Amino acid sequence: MGLELEEEETEVKTTTKTRTKRTKELLEESTRRMQELKDEHENMQKEIEALDKEATGLGNMDALNLKITHEKFGAGTIIKQDGKYIEVEFSDVVKKFVLPGAIADGYLKIDDEELLDYFKKRNDVHNRSLKAHLALRSNEFAMERLQDDIDKLNEKAK
Repeated sequence: MGLELEEEETEVKTTTKTRTKRTKELLEESTRRMQELKDEHENMQKEIEALDKEATGLGNMDALNLKITHEKFGAGTIIKQDGKYIEVEFSDVVKKFVLPGAIADGYLKIDDEELLDYFKKRNDVHNRSLKAHLALRSNEFAMERLQDDIDKLNEKAK
């Protein structure tokens, strides 16, 4: 009977050591992954700053009184611009659109090639910025989840 008890104690000690070793390995891997996420986060922030500078470098062109054409509503004139929103007066209706996408994506057509090029560049920078902000937020969520895992592993290791 005493022999059986010694075998049980040995099994418990071995299992505890194996769990502790695995916990430490997981903790090291999680810590390494956290550093990678932090590096990615820093790079994404730099990318967003560069996109902001690029957008500032493009400047702001006023679209007020610009003559446009819409496939459904026909010819119209931009009568109001409030930030990224514009109002276009057509022959029988006034419609609201979002710049620069409405012109860059071809919903509103303009004849001025230089202005069209500006809105396409502006839209490209805007879309890349949205994608970068989304990736940054996703990275932040990943870091939060990983930090929770690290905290749980630290509790296990104690």
